[in-house]
Amino acid sequence: MQIKAEQLASALERGLQPIYLLAGEEPVLVADAASAVRKAARRQGFGERVVHEVERGFDWSVLGGEAASLSLFAERRLIELRLGGGKLGDDGSAALCAYAKDPAPDVLLLLTGESFERRIRDSAWYRACDSTGVVMYAWPLEATAMPRWLVARARSLGVELNEAAASLLADLTEGNLLVAAQELDKLVLLSPPGAALGRDSVLQAVTDNPRFAARDLADAVLAGDGRRLTRALAHLKDAGETPILALWQLTQDLQRLIDGNMAGQPPRRRELLTRAQRRRPAAFWQSLRAQAALVDRACKGVGKGAEPWLALASLALRMAGHSRLQGN
Repeated sequence: MQIKAEQLASALERGLQPIYLLAGEEPVLVADAASAVRKAARRQGFGERVVHEVERGFDWSVLGGEAASLSLFAERRLIELRLGGGKLGDDGSAALCAYAKDPAPDVLLLLTGESFERRIRDSAWYRACDSTGVVMYAWPLEATAMPRWLVARARSLGVELNEAAASLLADLTEGNLLVAAQELDKLVLLSPPGAALGRDSVLQAVTDNPRFAARDLADAVLAGDGRRLTRALAHLKDAGETPILALWQLTQDLQRLIDGNMAGQPPRRRELLTRAQRRRPAAFWQSLRAQAALVDRACKGVGKGAEPWLALASLALRMAGHSRLQGN
């Protein structure tokens, strides 16, 4: 039975199957799914877990031996095989096909893998797992689905993340599920159990990373938010960061405002860019190219004595439509 990642929880509630094959393009989804299977197995009395890394030369007789052996510690056993890219060879394919025809009682076989080529997903052993157990192949999430996934994951970790905060986190991490999961984990560690987390919580946690702080500055510039712009600049400077990263983000956005090419940008950033583009004529954005070049020279120490952070602040203020930095 093939299911999607979001269907696994309900499938486990209906009862355990003898085989679970979990793989895909999103390592975070695969890891979360494997963790869910292990937890469900423990609840059902699978008290012993045996793990094998399947590498070149792996002895596939191990599968039958582990499944048939009696345990001194538990009546039910979880056998986990980590398949990597799924290139198992003839011996591996034959072993899994044979096992799938007659799975051992009181044994749950958990197979985990990475990204599988199409020919592997069409292989005999893959189809055998599908016919006997559960197969979940994790494809990359759509941009619109990522905030929902973050909300659900936060809840599973014991906190509440509202939709606005989830959308901001998805935007700041540019749709990278692994980075978003890591930032969410950090946010949970910094928060009390059951906390309700909003946009400010996300900004405070995520922008401690200079890369995300630079992105926050750029978003504040596009939104014309003077106070947030001021805080972002101060945070970067106080953290001892170089202004080069922030300048790079601003010049990237400046180019988007000039040519109107917003391909690859998350929905919220496209909206910010579109609104900023409407605030000023194209000639205005074109005129800022020369100022950006001067900031670049100042950052590299080849300008006319300009202080890099002051030069960056001047550019950011002009892009945002403000004349001076604002207090907190």
